[in-house]
Amino acid sequence: MNETNRLFIVLLAAAFIVAVVVVIFLTWAAPDRSINRLGDAVQFLRDNNTTAGQLIVTLAGAAIAVFALLVIVVEFGPEDEPRELRVEQAGATTIIPAEALRMRLEEALLMLPDVTAARSHVASRDKGIATTLDLTVTPTANVTNVTQEAVRVAVDVVHSDLGLGVAGVPKVRIAFGGSKALADGAHHAAHPPQISAMPPIGRVETVDERTVAPPEMPAPTHGDASPGPLIYEESPPAEQPPNS
Repeated sequence: MNETNRLFIVLLAAAFIVAVVVVIFLTWAAPDRSINRLGDAVQFLRDNNTTAGQLIVTLAGAAIAVFALLVIVVEFGPEDEPRELRVEQAGATTIIPAEALRMRLEEALLMLPDVTAARSHVASRDKGIATTLDLTVTPTANVTNVTQEAVRVAVDVVHSDLGLGVAGVPKVRIAFGGSKALADGAHHAAHPPQISAMPPIGRVETVDERTVAPPEMPAPTHGDASPGPLIYEESPPAEQPPNS
């Protein structure tokens, strides 16, 4: 669920709460007037109890239902994975390919003894990389040990390999699956082993956003002439006096 959908749901819930509060207030503060207004609405529906009125009510209800259905589909739909991660630190922005980082994390997680399948989600947040790990482990795996090892692997890949900060503690979700041998066979069949054990992250670009003037070069000491090559001569050894 992204921030836009979450904000929309919060605003919709707040509007519903306000409407309920208004109804309760009118029920106690102006009961006669509220009843009269409801009677006017009922009379309006009775006066317009025709095919055209029913069609208007039907279209309005269908529009509201379709809108609510779209909201449900968007909320339960898969989240969009970012293509690039931008991390700002020390006045510079580091751009990392997200897909390469996810593959690197998943390959590192699959090397753990009890992990049979791994899926990672990465995002840039709070000047660092936030990770969520979905792991499938063997039925006899120790969940605590697997969780700690998965967090360690994620921190090592992001912090040690890339030199970037980790935004919060990586989230780990555990599911139990088949044995490690079957999972390794299926993984090697789908992805033949390469020469390097860990896939490279790819091109990591750092853009310096600070406006720093280039350092000034020292002025030459003799006019505009540039210094020539430095030549080191080896002096001949001094003659030793003859031994008396």
